[in-house]
Order: sequence, then C-alpha cells, then structure tokens
Amino acid sequence: MREYKLTMQEEKVLSKVICNCCGREIPCETADYFHGEKTWGYFSDKDGRKDSLDLCEMCYDKLTETFKIKLK
Repeated sequence: MREYKLTMQEEKVLSKVICNCCGREIPCETADYFHGEKTWGYFSDKDGRKDSLDLCEMCYDKLTETFKIKLK
C-alpha cells in the first residue's frame, strides 16, 4: 500500500510504503520491494476494478515459494 503527500506545488510524492501482506512499513529509500498493479477485464468478476499491492521482500519470497511453477 502506498501513501502519498502533496508538495507545495500540488505534486504527489511517495511518503510511505506498507507491505499489504504483513503490514510492516517498507523503508523505500533503502529497501527493495515488489509493486504490482492490475486492471481487471470484462470477463472477470472484478470488471473494471483496479488493484495494486506492495510486498516486502520477505513476504514476496514466502508467496513465490508456494507456486507450483517456480519463477525463473
């Protein structure tokens, strides 16, 4: 989950990244993380919905370890 703040010039600046899985804040200046976005299409139960998520590296590793087809 990303949080933004507005500058004096009304520009959005990333202020905080929180892992959607474990809820910990990710220090985005010093740590890498996974960010994904998906806009669902017409033939899904989520028609038109836009989802985004952020995962810390530890939660990303836990998730991808459960995949039946491993990442290359």
